[in-house]
Amino acid sequence: MTTRLTEKLTEMPDIPKEFGDDGGNFYKYYDELAEELDEDLVKSLKAQLDGILIFAGLFAGVNSAFLALTLPQMSADLAEDTNALLLQIALGGNSSIKSTADLPSASFTPPAGIYSINVLFSVSLALALFSSFLAVLGQQWIVFYRKRGGGGPEHQRWEQLQRYLGAKRWRLELVLDDLVPSLLQLGLVIFSIAFALYLNTLSHSLNRIIGSLVCFAGIITLALSTCVAFDPWCPFKLPWSRVVRPATCAIAAGVTWLGACSVATVVFVGRFFITAARRTMIFFHPTDADTMELWRGIWRDERKEFVETYTTGPAKTYEEFLSAAIRSPETPDDLKIIALRRVMCTSEDHKALMSSALNLQVVSDQKALSSLAKDDEFRNRLSGLYEGALEDTQQGRTSKRDPFIQARVFSAAFSHLLIITGSVRELTWTAYKMKPSQIMDLGNLHIFPTQIRDLNRGSSIHSFGRCDRCSHCTSLAFCMRVVNLIVEGFNDSLPTNLDLAYEGVVGAWTKGEDLRLGYIVASVILSSKEWCDADPQHYAEWPRSNLLNKLFDAYRAKPDSGMFGTISSALNTVNDEWRRKPSHEIYVMLFKLCLLPRRKRVSIAAYNAVVESVDDHLISIERLVRDQNASEIDCQRGRDLQNQYIQSVVDFFGADQDSSRNMWVVIGPSLGHYLESVTEIVEEHPGHPEDLRTIEVLHRIQSSFPEPQPVRAPAETPGLGSYQDSERTAYLKFRQLLSQLYSRLRSTTLSMKASAVGSNDKRKESGQYWWGN
Repeated sequence: MTTRLTEKLTEMPDIPKEFGDDGGNFYKYYDELAEELDEDLVKSLKAQLDGILIFAGLFAGVNSAFLALTLPQMSADLAEDTNALLLQIALGGNSSIKSTADLPSASFTPPAGIYSINVLFSVSLALALFSSFLAVLGQQWIVFYRKRGGGGPEHQRWEQLQRYLGAKRWRLELVLDDLVPSLLQLGLVIFSIAFALYLNTLSHSLNRIIGSLVCFAGIITLALSTCVAFDPWCPFKLPWSRVVRPATCAIAAGVTWLGACSVATVVFVGRFFITAARRTMIFFHPTDADTMELWRGIWRDERKEFVETYTTGPAKTYEEFLSAAIRSPETPDDLKIIALRRVMCTSEDHKALMSSALNLQVVSDQKALSSLAKDDEFRNRLSGLYEGALEDTQQGRTSKRDPFIQARVFSAAFSHLLIITGSVRELTWTAYKMKPSQIMDLGNLHIFPTQIRDLNRGSSIHSFGRCDRCSHCTSLAFCMRVVNLIVEGFNDSLPTNLDLAYEGVVGAWTKGEDLRLGYIVASVILSSKEWCDADPQHYAEWPRSNLLNKLFDAYRAKPDSGMFGTISSALNTVNDEWRRKPSHEIYVMLFKLCLLPRRKRVSIAAYNAVVESVDDHLISIERLVRDQNASEIDCQRGRDLQNQYIQSVVDFFGADQDSSRNMWVVIGPSLGHYLESVTEIVEEHPGHPEDLRTIEVLHRIQSSFPEPQPVRAPAETPGLGSYQDSERTAYLKFRQLLSQLYSRLRSTTLSMKASAVGSNDKRKESGQYWWGN
């Protein structure tokens, strides 16, 4: 594989919306890599087959020469009869040859062992010819493998990938690279044996010399081929070296398995005899009727289990055999996953690897990603990439952005794979206050707390680009922060403080059709509340894995109406109080997400329920800013949040004409309840410094929700008049409450300003009465 020196990245690449939708970068890298791999495979196999054809031709010629010497020894030599007859004539006809029975050929007997020698030479020649034939066929197979079909680049890409998968599935490289040379080498071994036997018919001393050399060469070759069992990178490999190492491991495993089976058999037989003896004693000497009936029930259950096992077992085996024998073709999504794995496991181009990691984060199919998670080579490759990138960031090269970008991309890809396909272990606090050694399982890989910490650090690295605000990266980083906080706070018997995780999602960029981030955050809020609502004495025993499982299920979920319902449930907790309640910035974010442009899967009633809850949020903030411990910054932030709530409702009604027609029917009762609650708060604490800002909020509400205009109802819609009356009634009630609250607030603020005029300059400079300035 050629290593390309690529230019350093200066900004974070964008995550594509769909797989491969990254400007063609991934497919460009994949096509280059696939072309290089296929060309390397074809060249190596072609060179192998060319060498086999040359050697097989020379070997067949040598073998044929020996067969020309040994085959005539299987039958009588007619030249000897001719020589005997000529000798008889030369001697004057006085000889013992009086008939054909007296000829030398009549008493011919083949030499001892010549039949075996000819058989071995013939088999050797047949193997050489057969290997030559397979080599010619192999070259034709290679031509078909590299043959381009019609269609565009995408069609040719997937067609070539399917040919590659077919070659891997049917072991083309194994057949041409191992089987064909093995046949030729087997023919050479048989030829050597036949050659030694043939020499034995000529000279025993010559046979010993040549046989010793042949045996020595065979021992050396066999010894070199077994070195692979100890070192997989040993260069002395033969075609059968491929099976030496697995065979060694299989033999060791087989011996261990036989020992375990022997122990298990002894234990099983012993328990069987003990159980049989007990049953016999109970059967012939029953203690009471209840015990006898109990044992009869046990025997019936065992017979039923035996029948089910031996009747359903063959059926399941037959179904598995059919599913394995009848293979369905790969789908386009499967081909994309295979292409991604091929790039990740074989490429050394960091841009190609990063493009694969970015496209991996787009895949949300748990079944497709499970195949990658179970692949040890892919999993180890990806973990090695993010670990190496994180190590580079720790070496003080802060002036270079490329290591940080690589650490972010590879860590995020591994975290995505972990959350989608990983399984959470049972995490329960113990009195020993020890952190769990293993948090999750990813295939055969165990995830430890140190890896969770590294993944959290890597996925949260500043990305030097727009990716900081995308919902996918924010969702992934939020999940990893929650997991890391759960692990780090495992020694604490109280519910985990998730404020650091919540801070990372405040202000995240969201899209109109994406509720995923809000759904994940809402799931964590509800799980955290469930944890905090438990008995304080049992905080420690509450399983942390419950929260992580709900977090991962939310991350894996596909967009549907259930997400909106979960977010609405989380918004309804704004008035509840619990130990680890998130800040109002989170509730504002969820509220905005719910009121983004209309979604088809969400009903109007669900939207109205969210809008009608705006009073709960406004009142909650009103109480917060009027708290005696609230700072000036807290008060200003609270008023900004109230304005954001109001603006979200205004934008919602402005974007949807259907909803704007009944705006006051929906929002009127909620605003009325808010005004009533503010009135009660003002009466409880008259003259509060926040009264002036409350008036500003009321002005904002009054200007944002205009008076409904009277419209004459057409004759074909007789119910429209009553509907407009309801809107008018809701608006008039709102105006009445608003005027009453205005008068009360103005009277209190005027008296406070009058008292402030007589205060000294020191108190004015201190800012105690900032509202009167």
